[in-house]
Amino acid sequence: MALVNLRDPETVRQAILPWLHEHIAGADEIVLPTPRQPDAGGSSDTFFLIPMIRERGVERREDWVLRIEATDFQIYKDPSVERQFRVMEILAQSGEVPVPKAFWYEPDRQVLGAPFFLMERAEGKIPDSFYHSQGLFTEVPPTARATMWLSGIEAMAKIHRADLKPFQFLARPALGPTGLDQEIAVWDEYMRWSGAPILPIQERVRQWLSDHAPLERPTGLAWGDARPVNMVFRNNACRAVIDWETVSLGGAETDLGWWVFFDWFVSDGIGVPRLEGLGGRDETIKVWEHFAGRKAQAMEWHEVFATWRYSLISDRARYLVRKMNKADVIPDESENPVPKRLAALIGS
Repeated sequence: MALVNLRDPETVRQAILPWLHEHIAGADEIVLPTPRQPDAGGSSDTFFLIPMIRERGVERREDWVLRIEATDFQIYKDPSVERQFRVMEILAQSGEVPVPKAFWYEPDRQVLGAPFFLMERAEGKIPDSFYHSQGLFTEVPPTARATMWLSGIEAMAKIHRADLKPFQFLARPALGPTGLDQEIAVWDEYMRWSGAPILPIQERVRQWLSDHAPLERPTGLAWGDARPVNMVFRNNACRAVIDWETVSLGGAETDLGWWVFFDWFVSDGIGVPRLEGLGGRDETIKVWEHFAGRKAQAMEWHEVFATWRYSLISDRARYLVRKMNKADVIPDESENPVPKRLAALIGS
């Protein structure tokens, strides 16, 4: 079977419909409108499916999300949708962390050209990536905004309190003795793989990370892309944590550092006033400590680590865009505040 054009919704509809008939054995009829894609997504190709299913004369309408493993525009070196599926499946079973129910994983590339999974679509709204200046958080009063912010941090802390036993498949012992050591090695390999030129500041920061590595490196479940844009909110509460592409055992502080970095980036980093009700760095750490039940460790180091990782990811995205002759889509490096932020953080 020829590989499917993963970016054409109608082609995806035609390809997945026979697969749905195979997996919903009791269905007399399945009507699937052309899938819709979200305005923004992660490294996977994402589609919203709203099939009408008739079984024994009874019709029902479902609301699903289809996640297909990235192939052409591949931000991450290992964008495994199987890993994402397994993590969400375990978390849904425990009931501690709010995640959508993931119910089918398909490894066969002959269906859609890449592995994929289906999950329920969580009801609610998702903040904009630049949430201090547009989208959900700008549309509600400060009290509601603060409630959502607190709920989001609480949901993140629940991830960090999860029992590690079911997640040992995430361990990569050949890369280091702790989850954080392994995560550092993953990003070292990412820097070599990405294709983007390595900046001198990135090399200096990498040396700084080695020179100042925290002595205590507790292994723990880390969401990976910890920020409000990867949460679904309803009635001012976080109802689902989504986008698990970079999940690891790197430890809670890797998430907390990423949350703090990204909050800086979409406010002070791009010259946007902060929204009232969304806590800054110190308040975020304090609230996380309350929900996590312990003190955050080595946060200065983790903020540098997060900023360095983001610089690698953004450079990889620029490299791919330029490779596709779409250089106007992503700003020129001169407009990127991250290298200057890295220099400021390490005093270089």
